[in-house]
Amino acid sequence: METNNQVIPELLEMTKLTVHETFLNNEIAVHLGKKEQKRMYRTMRELLTDELVFVLNLEVTNARSRKG
Repeated sequence: METNNQVIPELLEMTKLTVHETFLNNEIAVHLGKKEQKRMYRTMRELLTDELVFVLNLEVTNARSRKG
């Protein structure tokens, strides 16, 4: 298996959100090629977007219910 040992910048930026950034980035770099990293980045971005929308909707609902 050929490894590139380099994580694309977008993934480096996103994984800084995790406690285990170094381990995660090493796993990504060793086991995934650039094409797979980009696909993973797109998927992560979509999931984060969906999660942010969910949290925002939940917060708005909670705020409305507190107002009565």
